[in-house]
Amino acid sequence: MTPGAPPTSYSLLLPPGWVRVPLREGTRRVLDVKVFRGIERIPDGVPRDKGMAYRLYVRRWVERLVEDARKAGGLDLYVPVGARPGGRVLAASFLVAEVGGEVGGEGEARAEAVLGRLAGEAGEVRGVAETVGVRREYVREAPEGEAEADTATRHVDYVVPVPGEGSRWLAVSFSTAGDGDPASAFTRAVTDLFDAMMTTFRWSEPARTP
Repeated sequence: MTPGAPPTSYSLLLPPGWVRVPLREGTRRVLDVKVFRGIERIPDGVPRDKGMAYRLYVRRWVERLVEDARKAGGLDLYVPVGARPGGRVLAASFLVAEVGGEVGGEGEARAEAVLGRLAGEAGEVRGVAETVGVRREYVREAPEGEAEADTATRHVDYVVPVPGEGSRWLAVSFSTAGDGDPASAFTRAVTDLFDAMMTTFRWSEPARTP
């Protein structure tokens, strides 16, 4: 990366079946073409007479994720679109959002102190791309009174400073219900898949003027 030129974007390598949904523009087109079109075919394991209910469930689930992600000021939402064995969609997603001075404060000199504070809050420092960030993993119990969120979820958050900027940070927040047990081998395998995706995280340089 060119010294003194802060990155303007990022990239991630996604495994098959995952889709990036931009939240600032082009959201509806991506949902219609890459997400909802994929549920037109009823997966194996779902009875034909329950196909419409399956499609409606997936559509509502994704639209609720998008709505919540926008409220959180997200840049991009990532969701799996392929059904796993048994005809059920993998209950997982992650959000990329930019956060400002409330996390980083002013000046790059504070970055190390901020990372240390975040790591002290049940987190750990990890290398991400050409910089370091903080990773925090935790389990969130199901909210009381919410019929659609009736199981505990495992979460992983990464907070990464934007190189060359003193008060811009990127937060990547993952959550999964897994198989309904946040401590199961399957749920942890889904979490490991997200960590593997984060190892491919890269910053993008601004376009150079000829």
